[in-house]
Amino acid sequence: MVHNKIIQCDILVSGGGIAGLTFGLLMAGLGLNVHIIDPLDPNKLDSMKPSGRTVALMNSSLNVIRAAGLGDVESLGAPLEAMRIIDKSSPTKPDEPHDFESFDIGLDQFGYNIPNLTLHVALFKRALAQKNLTLHCPQKLQNYTVENGHVLAVLSDDTTIKAPLLVGADGRKSLVREIAGIKTIEKPYGQSAMTFLINHSHSHNNTATEFHYSSGPLALVPLSGNQSSVVWVEKTARAQELSALSPSDFQQIFADKTGDILGASNLETPLESWPLCLIKAKRLTAPHIALIAEAAHVISPITAQGLNLSLRDVAALAEVLADGVRCGLSLSDPALLRTYEKRRSLDLATRIGGVDGMMRLVSNDIAPLKIMRRAGFKAMDKILPLKQFAMQHGLAPTIDQGRLAQGGAL
Repeated sequence: MVHNKIIQCDILVSGGGIAGLTFGLLMAGLGLNVHIIDPLDPNKLDSMKPSGRTVALMNSSLNVIRAAGLGDVESLGAPLEAMRIIDKSSPTKPDEPHDFESFDIGLDQFGYNIPNLTLHVALFKRALAQKNLTLHCPQKLQNYTVENGHVLAVLSDDTTIKAPLLVGADGRKSLVREIAGIKTIEKPYGQSAMTFLINHSHSHNNTATEFHYSSGPLALVPLSGNQSSVVWVEKTARAQELSALSPSDFQQIFADKTGDILGASNLETPLESWPLCLIKAKRLTAPHIALIAEAAHVISPITAQGLNLSLRDVAALAEVLADGVRCGLSLSDPALLRTYEKRRSLDLATRIGGVDGMMRLVSNDIAPLKIMRRAGFKAMDKILPLKQFAMQHGLAPTIDQGRLAQGGAL
């Protein structure tokens, strides 16, 4: 490979989404020279249109974001103080609501729901002002090689960056993962998620409501004021039909589907839709390479685990590397990369397997499974310790809760 001007840094991150920016800010805050590649044009930050996509961040994830420099992250969204699940999978049987309150496990709230764009822009602006952090935007990673103990990465403008470690935070179609030769396990669900924001006449009382239909779940998640985000999962063919409707026809079907539980509502943002699948990288590391977030795993939005899982990747890798630096180790030391991979293995296996199992349990019309689902929720309503265990595991996880997740410093 022939190189022109070569820029050197300590860590190169491919992907400036929420996970990539958070990781870069943490590492730059440690005094390391960090470079991030992303196709987003900084000049367009303030003109980007709001979308229907939001992120429900649990308290431990908020702590990681705070450690990256956004001390007031909760001011960007609305608290999630309760969750209500309504089973509507049996048309001949009455609805069965089941409430899960955060105070039942000693919390003021499970977390906060924040518009994706709002959080992304806040982190991007923080990165622009951060010492030791350089953004290559709008740019893309074109290729990279590993030569003489370093990664040599070529960008779309032919810039070459040399670093001991390349972190892939470049999404489900990760080029970093592909070039590293890391294989994936992939499973399509035959479903699509539709997202949009609504304004409504009744207060949501900081309660997220999730309807369970045999075709897939439909969730209403609180935002500031009388506004909520919607994540509606349907079979892909049906989602395409709904997406093609006029706004008024779509809104009427949505109102019928939810029973106007939040009163009269209207769409605040255009409808967005994408197919759902499971993707799991068979490895998280290769020589001089580490994967985080959707470059490592993609799961269904049910139970809102995706970004929370990604931020635990971010925190784990940041903590492992910080400890290595303090011990005088190279950032690409194989022992550090093995430690990161081992540390994330149990959390990823249980969470990905759990979400996949929940998708199969909720999104089907098999009578025995519907009976089992209803019986399980009834049992939790009657047995508080069982309910507390389910909430603790699903909404306040304790696996791989390092110092950042617990509110500590890197």
